[in-house]
Amino acid sequence: MLSLLALHSFRLKRHQKRLERYKATGLVKSDTMIKAVLFDIDGVLLDSFEANLKFYQNLMIAAGYRPPSRDEFPEIFYLPMWDGIKMLTKSQDEDEIKKIWEMGRTKQVPYPMELLKTPMGAEKIVKILAHGYSLAMVTSRVQESVYSIPSLEKLRQYFQTVVAYQDTQLHKPEPEPLLLAASRLGVAPEQSVYIGDVASDMRAAKSAGMKGILYALHSVPEADACTFSFAELPKLIRSL
Repeated sequence: MLSLLALHSFRLKRHQKRLERYKATGLVKSDTMIKAVLFDIDGVLLDSFEANLKFYQNLMIAAGYRPPSRDEFPEIFYLPMWDGIKMLTKSQDEDEIKKIWEMGRTKQVPYPMELLKTPMGAEKIVKILAHGYSLAMVTSRVQESVYSIPSLEKLRQYFQTVVAYQDTQLHKPEPEPLLLAASRLGVAPEQSVYIGDVASDMRAAKSAGMKGILYALHSVPEADACTFSFAELPKLIRSL
C-alpha cells in the first residue's frame, strides 16, 4: 500500500505528464503561471442553497430552537456550520454549540442530498482542468460532509486534496485554508487561482496571494475575473 507521501508524489508526476500531453490542445498555456485551481464547494461545485436551508431548519428544530426563514438564511448560508449555529441560537455556551454541531456533523440530523444540484457542465470542465492543473477543494464544510455527497464523490478522482473546516484554526476570509491547499499541492500561492462565489472568497484569495475568479452573475472589485458559466473557466484561467 502506498504511503501518503508516495501517493502524493505519484499524483504530482501524473499531473505533470498530463500537462505536457495537453499543452498542444490549447486547454492550458505552455508558459502558464497558474498550476493549481482551487474550488469552493457551496455555490460553485454545488448549488446547495435549498439543501442547506432545509438542513439548518431541521437541525434547529431538533435542537429546540426556532428554524431560520428563507429570508433570514442568506446571511447564514456562507458561514461554517459552527458559526451558523452560533448565530441562529444566539448562544455563548460553547458546549451547547458543540452539541448541536455534533448533531449535524455525525448526521443525527440527516442532510437532504436530494435537494442538491450540480451546475451545468461542472463535471466536464473539472475533468478538462484536471489534465492541465492540480485541483483542490477548499470549503467551510466539515470533512465528513464532502465525499458523502454522490456528485462530489464522482469528482473525487480529479482532486488531489480537500481542505475542510477541521483542517485549519482560521477560516475564510482568512487565507489559511487556501494556503494549506497550495502547500499540499506543492505549488506557490501566486501559481494558484481560487474559484468562489462571494466577495469573502475573493478576499481570501487576495490575502493568500492568489488569483480569484468569482462564480456569480455580477463581479466584485476583489475578483480578477467573473463568470457564471463553467464552460468559460478554462479560458479565464489561461488569461490570468
